[in-house]
Amino acid sequence: MQRLGVLAVLALGIAGCSLTAKPVRYFELRPTRAERQAGPPLPSILVPDFGCVAAYDQLRLVIRKSAVEFAASRNLQWTTAPGRMLAQGLRARLEGTGRFETVRREATPRPPYTVEGLVQTIELSEEQAPTVQLALHLNIRRSNDGTVIDEASIDEARPVGSRDPAASVLVLRDLYSQVLAGVTDRIISAIERDLARPATAAAP
Repeated sequence: MQRLGVLAVLALGIAGCSLTAKPVRYFELRPTRAERQAGPPLPSILVPDFGCVAAYDQLRLVIRKSAVEFAASRNLQWTTAPGRMLAQGLRARLEGTGRFETVRREATPRPPYTVEGLVQTIELSEEQAPTVQLALHLNIRRSNDGTVIDEASIDEARPVGSRDPAASVLVLRDLYSQVLAGVTDRIISAIERDLARPATAAAP
């Protein structure tokens, strides 16, 4: 009987822990769409899901605790893995310009141009004042021969006026929207230069 009593107490303790566990909160980055741009139509472009540094390649949000320590949160999660989520944002932004014949995640045969991305940092920070940080590297390639016609490295941080994770994600969304504005223009300019290059080379 004594053993049964101990088991009952343990069961009640476990039940109490489960009742007090924090609920999981889900977040997504859905950047603002681009306005349509004037200009000649450009060929189709491929934007596969981005690669991601191992520490950030997960659904759990990464919270920086100090200059040398960060941890994955159990109760704060992305709706989609960061590599796919950020690539979705870029595809939507490129489609919104109306400049490309199509913007694809996958395609066979491959479109003339490909944008490859690597997410290097995507985190919320609890160091002193709350901040967010986003770092990624992009390559713009000719698909037929793999030549990199341009590349960009982004590493940006922004302060957050609240310790609520939702406020931090909103700042991160706005940061990514700003990053995409510059990235979109850079991709379009690189492809326009590459398309004009044969004609320029043939000119006297």
